[in-house]
Amino acid sequence: MELATVSMFSIFDPLYLAFGWTMRMMYNTLDNYGLVIIVFTVILRGLMIPLGIHQQKSTIKQQSLQGEIAEIQRLYPNDKAKQSELQMALYKKHGASPVAGCLPAILQLLIIWPIFQIMRAPLQYIMNVSKENLTGIGSLLETAGLITATEAKNATGNNIPLMNALHQNAAALGQVVDKGLMELRQLIDVNFMGINLGLTPSWKPADLFGAGMIQYLPLLIFPVLVVLTTMLSMKITTATMPNRKKKAEDKEREKKNPARTGQTPEDKTESMMKSMNIMMPLFMLWTTFTMPAALGLYWIIGNIMAAIQSLIIYMLYTRKLEDKKHGAHG
Repeated sequence: MELATVSMFSIFDPLYLAFGWTMRMMYNTLDNYGLVIIVFTVILRGLMIPLGIHQQKSTIKQQSLQGEIAEIQRLYPNDKAKQSELQMALYKKHGASPVAGCLPAILQLLIIWPIFQIMRAPLQYIMNVSKENLTGIGSLLETAGLITATEAKNATGNNIPLMNALHQNAAALGQVVDKGLMELRQLIDVNFMGINLGLTPSWKPADLFGAGMIQYLPLLIFPVLVVLTTMLSMKITTATMPNRKKKAEDKEREKKNPARTGQTPEDKTESMMKSMNIMMPLFMLWTTFTMPAALGLYWIIGNIMAAIQSLIIYMLYTRKLEDKKHGAHG
């Protein structure tokens, strides 16, 4: 297990360095943690637009092959292995990939682990405070009774309790700076529009309506907006999918004429996307309630960018191809 963990972290080291350095430069310029997350997410999702265009190209290629796939299914109705073999050969011949439609979602899953860690440990990954110094800060704050023993033990993996304690206690901050454990400029201010992005949203009544109500109740805006922006992004992405109208017409014909049922070839990309459309919102909602609110802000901006990306790709690429295709048929 230990070797696997070391290997996993080494794989993501370049992303930690790149993301951390980028966010550090942004924070030094913007001096606002919330704005840093927003700008960073916009840039990151903007870099994915070429991949989205590639996805659309591959999807359109696959859809142009649906007639040949239907013929394969007709010739080998009871031989799924043969169907799969011939379909893959067909995709290879025409340069189409059945998994291309899921590449953006897969890439999101790959980069989300470094994002998780950075949101939990911004002092380490963004402000470059060493693990040794974080451990020393944790011990000092525990001795002063400002954080618990568990929080001190997890000081390197979760810097948020340290940051909150240092913001609330000027004397402790002075000691940390005097001992050379951290420079004053390295203490990130996680407040954004009056909300502490370092706190984790809670659904528990004791948090929402107890002594911490002023802090925790506003945090509910994050899971609510995560759900709403996810639904918006999914709706726009579905509406801008290539040949959406034709697929709907094929399904409608199958309903009206049962004899046609099963004749419309299964779109593997669409099937994979449906699975991702179920899994991703649940995953996002779960992480919003288990990670600092900064991650919720990342999801919200990411969803908005995904919707904008779908519209841009549709307006600049997909619609023109479909119009050209319909013109050729006309």
